Amino acid sequence: MRLLVQLLLNALIAYALGGLVPYWVIMILIGALAVGWKGPALHSFIAGALGVGLVWLLVPLITWSATDSDFPERIARIMGMENGAVLVGITSLLGFLIGGSSALTGNLLLKLFQRNQFY
Repeated sequence: MRLLVQLLLNALIAYALGGLVPYWVIMILIGALAVGWKGPALHSFIAGALGVGLVWLLVPLITWSATDSDFPERIARIMGMENGAVLVGITSLLGFLIGGSSALTGNLLLKLFQRNQFY
């Protein structure tokens, strides 16, 4: 349940601030959320990766289908890709990796300054 809440908070941060600030500010906030969350490192990675990856996948797809524009196709052709869906997929993969690594970095930064505990 905590994983789902953290995932939704990461997605909300990425969606709400996506058009307002650069992506690296969003990743700092996601890392700060992982510092404050104090969960397992794997959960932080999964929540950050899926939160940002899904936002970076769904927002372009919804916008593209609502406007029925050929702009993604044109940009994909300029970049040497066969269609715009590949471009959206690559963008989503980058969001997945960047969001996950940001949350993991925040979580491990917290654990770096915690007192060593033997389990």
